[in-house]
Amino acid sequence: MAEPDVWDEVALININDGTTNMAVACLTDSIDIDMGDKDGESIPSLCAGRLWKKTPEADTTITFEGYPISIGESADTTPTGLMQFFMGSTADSSEPLSVSASTVRLLFRVTIMWTNDSTSGTARGAVASGSYALRYDFQNCYFISCKPSFTDKVLKATWKFKVPPFNKAGTSNITVQSVDGTIAMTTI
Repeated sequence: MAEPDVWDEVALININDGTTNMAVACLTDSIDIDMGDKDGESIPSLCAGRLWKKTPEADTTITFEGYPISIGESADTTPTGLMQFFMGSTADSSEPLSVSASTVRLLFRVTIMWTNDSTSGTARGAVASGSYALRYDFQNCYFISCKPSFTDKVLKATWKFKVPPFNKAGTSNITVQSVDGTIAMTTI
């Protein structure tokens, strides 16, 4: 298979709450990954030189915009909304679905993949040899924002997840992978 010129139109998105691997690409029309800055600042020395003072790497924010048609069933592998996951209260899986505000904040694994392998059904799935792929995997994400909007006369929502670059032990929460068609990429 030929190397793609660009990744466009189609992406795979999976969100996992620790129990259910949910595909949400069909709800979504845009993805924004704001990788945390690795900033710093210079400190002037007395000899007119400059010393570089590093700032700890900032958190990464992953934003999706999409079109919910429900609050989303907690056990559904292709939910029709994400409000139930944002609210964090006891999961409801019987109609009519209901969710209430809660102080619970759930952790999620968010995985986004672009690939030209039509057999790869999920963002966490394998990519066959001969295909290209680019995958971002974010572990220990907090679902920090869920903003429904009807300003354009169509119900749309903006969902944001935030992840620190490292966990408490200093292990990376963020992995980016790619494959150039010469070998398969394994399931994560």
